[in-house]
Amino acid sequence: MTEQPGVSRRHLLISGGLAATAPLLGAARHAPAQDSPIVDTPGVHNFFMFGSKTLYVEHMPMFTEEKHMYQVIARVSLPDAVMRGYRARQGARRTAWNLVNSATLYTLPQVKAGTLKSFPVDVYEDYSNADAAPAGSPFATSVPLTVHEVVHFRHFDFNIPRPQRLTYLLFGRDGEAHLSHYIARDPDFQHIVTLRSVPAWLSADQLAAGAEVCLTDLPSLSAACAAPLGMKRHRVLFQGRQDAPAMLDLTGATSVWFSTGNLLNGSDPC
Repeated sequence: MTEQPGVSRRHLLISGGLAATAPLLGAARHAPAQDSPIVDTPGVHNFFMFGSKTLYVEHMPMFTEEKHMYQVIARVSLPDAVMRGYRARQGARRTAWNLVNSATLYTLPQVKAGTLKSFPVDVYEDYSNADAAPAGSPFATSVPLTVHEVVHFRHFDFNIPRPQRLTYLLFGRDGEAHLSHYIARDPDFQHIVTLRSVPAWLSADQLAAGAEVCLTDLPSLSAACAAPLGMKRHRVLFQGRQDAPAMLDLTGATSVWFSTGNLLNGSDPC
């Protein structure tokens, strides 16, 4: 199928206009029409991959389509052979590994509710922000992904204002810690970071459960066109509590992904 001018592969994928595999195309034809502004239509969901000892994935959200209006982070696993290849290619120059469901259309609430705990995915070694799609040929196809825990699940709430200060989700396990920018209102940006060291001021259970931290020296930005975090030490507030300050060390941290595009906003502000 020839792509429509000005329309990305990802947009065609999620709207049912293009399928990555034959099973997806057949499933898309039978997907129910989305007549309700509330009820999600089963569809295709792309996720970025990060973490070495423990694998996490984060959904690529959109403000403009109900089934993608979610910021979702999950702790998952893939077959050992896939994980060996993935781990061998991690490092300072790592590419944006990502995955997409290859044969099973689903809704994100199914993952949160626990009614869908495993499904086949295609895994890619890189991602194109310009094309809003995985780059190159898949590293692995139709491999089972198992969801062990939903660390963060939030539908965008258009009644809640943007945080006053730059806010990130902080989480991790097994001696690894990650940050993900709290996505609030259109326009916004997605930013995923892996820290070099685990903050000592959170217990292992608190880190595994996830927390929100706001940076006291940086205001919340409606559309940062470059990653706003300085790779240095920042004073943060745990859950916004003035009586719970801490220092977050970003020295040597690795940026996994940053974008204002990728169909997140109604139009890319950058």
